[in-house]
Amino acid sequence: MDTIGRLVRDGEPVGTAFVLTADGLAATAAHVLAPHPAAQWTFEPIAAPGISLPVDCSLPSDRATDVALIHVREADDWKPMTLASHTSATPGAPVHLRGFATSRDYDSGVGHYVGATAQDGRSWVKVSCRHAQPGMSGAPVLLTGTGSVIGIVSARLNSGHWNRDSVLLAPAEQLVALAPERLRLAAPVHRFADGTLRLSWLRDGAKELILETDDFTVSLGRNAHNRVCLPDHRDSRFHGHLTLIGTTLTYRHLGSHPAFLAGATRQLRLAKGDTCPVGDKDRLSVASGTMLVEFSAPDLFDPNASVTPEAPE
Repeated sequence: MDTIGRLVRDGEPVGTAFVLTADGLAATAAHVLAPHPAAQWTFEPIAAPGISLPVDCSLPSDRATDVALIHVREADDWKPMTLASHTSATPGAPVHLRGFATSRDYDSGVGHYVGATAQDGRSWVKVSCRHAQPGMSGAPVLLTGTGSVIGIVSARLNSGHWNRDSVLLAPAEQLVALAPERLRLAAPVHRFADGTLRLSWLRDGAKELILETDDFTVSLGRNAHNRVCLPDHRDSRFHGHLTLIGTTLTYRHLGSHPAFLAGATRQLRLAKGDTCPVGDKDRLSVASGTMLVEFSAPDLFDPNASVTPEAPE
């Protein structure tokens, strides 16, 4: 299950959290939780619409460093995120972030590592990124090409400051300090992984591959100008787009007839204009049949960053 999701307080989405251990220990910014300790909190994985999991917010937190731990219950198929020291990054190194945004169901962005800074006697990590949105407090910021979290979003400096478009992160070290017996820093393994998108028809118990590519921008429809042309006349009113936004593959439905998306834990009916995240092995049903979506997403999201060689043994 997707380890990044939005935190919902008494039915209102207010911030972002991400899972750190297989049993659901998760992290967020302390200011997201305060001052509402008695509220009812839930966690909604970004890539699993309709799933809402109860959250225990009584775990340790530190308002001064703006980090907090929570426990997301009733799920046991997490793929935890890895923590790494921000000192493993060098100035200018590409980073990316992903989380909930109050203006959208989710958002993501790219930027670069600036360095360490201090304010009110506390150490912070500073990155340059124009894409941090309200609601992304508590979102993980990853060192691109490693999959490792170097900090969580605490604040963005706006146009009233000299450091416009700078984002202050609580360093991953502060999370480890809250639960040293359960969390640790890992040495990031620098690597570059190409992503692959595969689309196949499921017909009569067989799988027929129709597209395999490393370009995740794909239009689907009966018109010949689409990347994937659906020749069946029953698909004349079907039209949609797949695209990779940050780390999330999304589908936007544009046809006048509805489409249906089915995954391991959800079934969605999509009307014209609807957008939803797509998981690996989700099935998209159109008029003439069912399309299987399979992919491994790339771990490099800055198109201007160069490939990082593997570290020696």
